[in-house]
Amino acid sequence: MDHQTFASQVNSLCKHYRVIVWDMPYHGLSSGIDFSLQFSDVAADFILKILDSNDVDRAVLVGQSLGSFVAQHGVRKYPDRVMGTVHIGGAPLYPGYCSLLRILNPFIAASIHLWPQRFLYRSFARHKALKDETRDYLAEASARTGKKVIIHLTQEMLRDMVKGIPEPTKEQKLLCYGEHDLRFIKVLSQKWQSADSKSQLVEIADAHHIANQDNPDEFNKILLSFLERVF
Repeated sequence: MDHQTFASQVNSLCKHYRVIVWDMPYHGLSSGIDFSLQFSDVAADFILKILDSNDVDRAVLVGQSLGSFVAQHGVRKYPDRVMGTVHIGGAPLYPGYCSLLRILNPFIAASIHLWPQRFLYRSFARHKALKDETRDYLAEASARTGKKVIIHLTQEMLRDMVKGIPEPTKEQKLLCYGEHDLRFIKVLSQKWQSADSKSQLVEIADAHHIANQDNPDEFNKILLSFLERVF
């Protein structure tokens, strides 16, 4: 997608906090990076550059889905710059997942490649969101991203899960998922919360994977409460 996915959060938070939104590589107006590079690792370096260029010493990182992986790499690499993290539809990268996940990569790539383009983006949106306006936004944004990049980023997510990170991160965490999100997302989030005493887990009612857009009022209320504790 792009930085507009957090528009409702910006409107809610900007009265109390400094809010910076950005387009990750391949998203929105940002260019891509070499396909041989590990996406989340490189994107975490970009976050540091954004903080430096805006004279921000420490921040709370908010990541949705793939953004959750980027946030975890950001804390792993630059722990002194991160006060806390928020994960929407995310999953823990520590201690990594079964290497058999690698076997899925070519099959997932092939299935997305074979999907007719005129159906792909709308189907992707229905699979991730409940509200019509969220689905419309997701379909339009993913169409701009394109099938080739969607395949690459999906494969990168699986590689991230297999590789994992060497140790759990120690910052305060807010873990969220939508009421209608996929079961494996819920299970992974629940296990994450059980293993991390500094984490809080919340289910967002009337929301799917893109919970911050499907039900922004509830998500924003929970997010503001978390930020008050962190700051």
